[in-house]
Amino acid sequence: MNSRKSNGVEKWVIFSDIEKAGELADQVALQLRNSNGNLRVVYYKLEEILINYRKNNVDVDLIMPAIYEVDFEFNKTSPDGRSVWIAYADALHEELCNTNGSLHKKVKFENNIKGASLVNHIIDQLNLPPSSALLIGPIAASILGLGVTAFCKHENKNCD
Repeated sequence: MNSRKSNGVEKWVIFSDIEKAGELADQVALQLRNSNGNLRVVYYKLEEILINYRKNNVDVDLIMPAIYEVDFEFNKTSPDGRSVWIAYADALHEELCNTNGSLHKKVKFENNIKGASLVNHIIDQLNLPPSSALLIGPIAASILGLGVTAFCKHENKNCD
């Protein structure tokens, strides 16, 4: 395990979880670019992850509001991946879309940023538990795949 500091509190993170989420972010970002920025790629991946979290008894309430539930019969999330993306986009908006935000600076000015680095930064930024890493992967992918400017335009439109 690796340790990292966030707000003066040391947290232990299983490095492989961050790496796995980072690889997912890189893969989904490529799919997003290949789909001309169609966020449905991200929405579907978020739904898949939420379903797997519920099936494996991961407490989703720690990383998402309690209103997010999974319907096992139809393998769908309620609300859907789009709503999950919007919730995270809203939470990240100020730090990503404001030119003085730390997330904005990291993404805009770090050459060839990788998914794992961005996932780790988002987890720190939102003070999330390490168990959120996999769910953060598609969120990071949308930032990597769209870029800051396009992500912020999408977020403002609450796009389809």
